[in-house]
Amino acid sequence: MFRSMKTRIFDLLDTVSDMVEEMRTLSDRRGAISDCLGAIEAISAQLEEEETAPGRTVDKLIHLQAMFKDLYAEGAFVNDKSVALLRKLVRDLQTTLRVEIKPKLNVVFFPYKASMWDSLESVYEAAANDPDCVAQVVPIPYYQLSQDGAVPAYEGELFPAHIPVTHFNEYSLEAEQPDIIFVHNIYDQYNTLTRVHEHFFTSNLKQYTDMLVYVPYHVSSFVPPTESDSRLAYDIPGIKNIDKVILVNEFLKQGALRQGVPKEKLLVLGSPKFDALVKAMNNEIDYPIEWVERIQGKRVYLINTPVLMFANNLFNRLETLINFLNIPTVDPNSIVIWRPHPLTQASIKQYSPFFMEYYVRLTSSIRNRDPLYRHIILDESADYIPALKAADVIISNVGSLLRSFLLTEKKVLFWGSSMPEGSLIPNNAFYYAFDEQEPWFDLIKKFSEGYDPLAENRKGMAKKAYVNTDGSSGAKVYQTIKERVLKK
Repeated sequence: MFRSMKTRIFDLLDTVSDMVEEMRTLSDRRGAISDCLGAIEAISAQLEEEETAPGRTVDKLIHLQAMFKDLYAEGAFVNDKSVALLRKLVRDLQTTLRVEIKPKLNVVFFPYKASMWDSLESVYEAAANDPDCVAQVVPIPYYQLSQDGAVPAYEGELFPAHIPVTHFNEYSLEAEQPDIIFVHNIYDQYNTLTRVHEHFFTSNLKQYTDMLVYVPYHVSSFVPPTESDSRLAYDIPGIKNIDKVILVNEFLKQGALRQGVPKEKLLVLGSPKFDALVKAMNNEIDYPIEWVERIQGKRVYLINTPVLMFANNLFNRLETLINFLNIPTVDPNSIVIWRPHPLTQASIKQYSPFFMEYYVRLTSSIRNRDPLYRHIILDESADYIPALKAADVIISNVGSLLRSFLLTEKKVLFWGSSMPEGSLIPNNAFYYAFDEQEPWFDLIKKFSEGYDPLAENRKGMAKKAYVNTDGSSGAKVYQTIKERVLKK
């Protein structure tokens, strides 16, 4: 039995108890007794579904049912003695039920994009390994938005093979009434690139659970937000439906408080995304077959481009990207992995539709190993871990992939000329692509010769900005949420 069902049974018994106390003063006692019998029948039907029958609870329920039937047959004659006996029977039943039936937590995960599943996976693993929990993963449908309209999408088939997936058509919120719902998208109808199906808006989910938990699909910036910073987005309408928000550090909590999020909603427990990388760093992983020979013995440069890479200032950014894609002409013993954000095409359709034809042609040429791009690997997979592990250097701005890469303590060639002001990561931890004293093409040559004077500065970078970077975030998220639910 799930905890939510046990709670509903106790609610029914509380209603029966209230009716018993009012029985002598009611004008329609037969109707009240009939209602009590209906509640008992509903409880009995639920108990019959248990794998192991709770014998003592069933016996006491039968005894209570028999007394109500006797009263009904006797014309609903009720006196102090019968009320006292009914009161005792109800209390005994509640006590026995509380002790005999140990409920399980009913937990469901509603991811929408497979590439963002890593933000929930270690939380799911903790739930799946808990004998007191039944956990389900239900990838939900969504729409890709553009100026031409909304295109339905579903990625259930893209999730890792070891994750048992339930199709959303086979999952009923009404029937399940989950104790805990975990989501990584709370933007509802307010997103501009994608929109989850309206059945899975937070406003609807909240009707079926007392614990709706938001675990962001990204790792938040290591640059603390200012009071006027809009990056936090905790003022969106969906936040009011959320019971708990998982944060990666204390300064984000302060930012959320400034935006009016109640303190009791905020939990600083880190990002489960780090857990996936910690596991990969400590174990061998399988690279895509088509990568193995190409990266063997090479210096690997990972280029990470953000979701709005081609939304504005497009041609300057494209020129810089093309320069970086040509790194192997500067260092012949290198190869480039380009990983565009999973929503890059969606953002182009929305903001720069005229650019789509060129983008498709460029990516197709790389994907098909055009000789001009033979030293470039296009990584459009849902799993970014192989790229992070293979990379010797990442070229990126302040994006989620860079923040995860901090754990590796490998070289960072920052897509800029200096560290953003206020950063928790010291300025001397990164190299800078547009540093006039040491530009990117000079650095590429030096890296090929073993140059790395900042190696010591990168040690422990992730811990300077985030909590629980040791692989424990997901387990702590699950355990903390479980404890909060059980205390209710």
